Amino acid sequence: MKFVCEKTNLIKAINSVVKGVSSKTPMPILEGILIQTNENEVKLTTYDLELGIEYVIDCEVIEQGNTVANAVMFSEIIKKLPDTEITIYLDDKDLLVIECEGSLYKLATMNPMEFPELPNIEEENSISLEQKTLKEMIAKTIFAVSTEVHRPIFTGCLFEIKNGKINVVAVDRIQIRMEK
Repeated sequence: MKFVCEKTNLIKAINSVVKGVSSKTPMPILEGILIQTNENEVKLTTYDLELGIEYVIDCEVIEQGNTVANAVMFSEIIKKLPDTEITIYLDDKDLLVIECEGSLYKLATMNPMEFPELPNIEEENSISLEQKTLKEMIAKTIFAVSTEVHRPIFTGCLFEIKNGKINVVAVDRIQIRMEK
């Protein structure tokens, strides 16, 4: 595996997927980012067995492959590099090598075959909407989400999709319904 990518694109991807990294787990593989290359893109994936996040970025892929690197270490190294192209590859000892303007880092990797597969999501009952609209819907209902953990059914929002519309419902002691 070998690819070259702009730091800004890589940081955006890492910042997005790192939210899906498990912080306390008996499975070290869940503390990692699965890095997979295709013809001209790199896919970063994290999964804590409840939340899975994938992010695809366009890169110059020189050699196909995949690996898993510790998310925190990988993220910290990339953040400290200059804003330019970064070359990332696996060496002959399966270490992840990160090169940028004379800097060279090597990270231990984990077997990508051990990384759990994300569940398939059927798209038959789905809807597409702009990020701004989704954020607005959440912002207008989040105040009604209960913080009382002894009543877990009220600690989230219901997302209901019917007839091409999405309803977001949050209930604490009052009911707020938002429809778009």
